[in-house]
Amino acid sequence: MRRIGMLFILCLFLTGPFVAQADERSPNEKLQRTTIRLLDYRFIPSQIVLEIGEEVELTLVNEGTVMHEFVTNALKDLEVDVEINGVVAETHGVVELEIPPKAKVVLRFTPEKPGEFPMDCHAKKPKDHLKEGMSGKLAFR
Repeated sequence: MRRIGMLFILCLFLTGPFVAQADERSPNEKLQRTTIRLLDYRFIPSQIVLEIGEEVELTLVNEGTVMHEFVTNALKDLEVDVEINGVVAETHGVVELEIPPKAKVVLRFTPEKPGEFPMDCHAKKPKDHLKEGMSGKLAFR
């Protein structure tokens, strides 16, 4: 399983504040923007539907008080830009991210094939997040 670990996440957070960047797309290009709020033991919204072939900007915001994980196979075969604190890492495939409290991660990718994929939090402290109901679904159509 590919994993961007805690050390990587923390290193990026220590580099400085979030920096807004200009959008370089033409006005005609469609961009799907969605934010998922990670609260203690739930994703809001828990169901996301995205269009195939259209670029996505998926923002994950940990509004909870503990570390959360974002685990899904939806992005494992895609080119994904992962942005944390204005620093972008380009990677092939993302399966699991650890996101500290009050942190924000932006994922940019383009869905290529239809499918429905679970998204879960596998963190175990202070309780098992998945058992407490922290799961949802990403659908590409």
